[in-house]
Amino acid sequence: MELKLQKADHEYYETLRFAPFPCETMRENIVPDSCGDIARIVDTTGTVCLTGRELTGDGRFCASGSVEASVLYIPEKEEGLRSLHFQIPFQCYGEGQGDDACENLDIRGELRSIDTRVLNPRKVLTRANLVLYPAMSRHVSLSVGTGVDGEGAEGVQMLREQKQTRVAAGVREKEFSFSEELPLSPGRGGAEEILSTRVDVRGTDSKLIGSKLVVKGFLSVSALYRETGGRLGLLQQELPFSQILEGNGFDEEDECEAAYRLLSLDCRVGSESAPDDACTLTLSVSLCTRVTVWKRLEIEFIADLYSTAAAVTCQTEELELGEDSQQNVRRQNVRELLETGSAVRSVVDTEISCGCPQLEGGEWKVPVWARCLYVDENEAMGSVRKEFTVSVPDDLEGGQLDCRGEAACRGDIIANITPEGIELRFPIECEVSTTRRRRYLCVCGGETEEEAQDQGPAPSLILRKMGEGETLWAIAKQYRATREGILSVNELADESQITPDRLLLIPRAR
Repeated sequence: MELKLQKADHEYYETLRFAPFPCETMRENIVPDSCGDIARIVDTTGTVCLTGRELTGDGRFCASGSVEASVLYIPEKEEGLRSLHFQIPFQCYGEGQGDDACENLDIRGELRSIDTRVLNPRKVLTRANLVLYPAMSRHVSLSVGTGVDGEGAEGVQMLREQKQTRVAAGVREKEFSFSEELPLSPGRGGAEEILSTRVDVRGTDSKLIGSKLVVKGFLSVSALYRETGGRLGLLQQELPFSQILEGNGFDEEDECEAAYRLLSLDCRVGSESAPDDACTLTLSVSLCTRVTVWKRLEIEFIADLYSTAAAVTCQTEELELGEDSQQNVRRQNVRELLETGSAVRSVVDTEISCGCPQLEGGEWKVPVWARCLYVDENEAMGSVRKEFTVSVPDDLEGGQLDCRGEAACRGDIIANITPEGIELRFPIECEVSTTRRRRYLCVCGGETEEEAQDQGPAPSLILRKMGEGETLWAIAKQYRATREGILSVNELADESQITPDRLLLIPRAR
């Protein structure tokens, strides 16, 4: 006879991360008529703006957007640094798994390298290499047995277990714009031209308040500009922001995790009320915030069952749960020398960018790109770049772990001039999320079996000791007794009172 199981249903999402895929894009650009011929390229910087992402019909990922490029150069027959600004559009594809149950596609973009070469004094070719990281959510409907009712339930003994797991309850996204007027330092000349701009978005807080998701963060801005007299200036500032998203369907005790994606970036001289104000820069940014809401589920399931009234055959299935979810920050101070090949007189600007960390042998390997813009002993502008790997130790234990890390330079960058070049000192922060994956067998069905009528008499009372590593449940199941009955007849309050040398009375139920 088939046993009728009571079921508990759980609805949630699980995050799927796919292999990163590269993307190369390039563009030829003509020097405007208002600018002089290019004598020498000094440096090229770029920012990834990812505006489009979709899952194509053949199961591939498609990402599109642009690289906001700034080419710093020295013009012929002119003094000082100049800049070309333009967009390099891209559209590229990565291989997915074609899972129709997936939704909430997310793709992050990372600029690995960008460089420019002169084709002729009026034309340049800029090439950018990106790496894109896709992720999706898959809806999960989990149904597990928690009890037995109906015919055949009499005499059924169940070993129930309860585990807590952290799962995604849902994802919310919102695009928003951010604009701020940035006054330049008093006592210096106004800005004649913005040479390059970069921003770094850092979330600081995200939480549920009632039916609203509230996210907060900082936008770190760095703008290099040329003053009216030709001198270079650098504006660095942190701008706070906050946004509210709809949070219907979530509970206030749920946890939130916000990520940000840059959609567009523009920085110009002047303000809205005074477009010709050379002492003010106006920054306009469009962002997309993606908030993942996490909840903790208590999953109860039947790990084993038997009947004191009849023999039972159980069907089991594997249940995989993510447990012991933790978020930590690992910090590593870094010192790196960038060799310039000529003596450095002063450092104009420094930049540190980090790639996606990978866990190897108990350490997070973080790819780092460092760039310095400087003036050498001959008053010539120069730039030096270096790519290297930073090891951030971690104390993760063995076992099956889902690990994810995000790294960034969080803190001041100190540049010291040395005979060999420029020594940089800076901190790297690696935000680490870990979840331990554990598998359990749970009962998904069962049948009672008819027993032969010619079975001989069985003893109604048995004496035995509990073996090493044996449980009271295993003994009770072996003799089709009950744990409660064994404890009661032996005058014990719980299983912990049973010693290895104690003889137990095992009352048989039949």
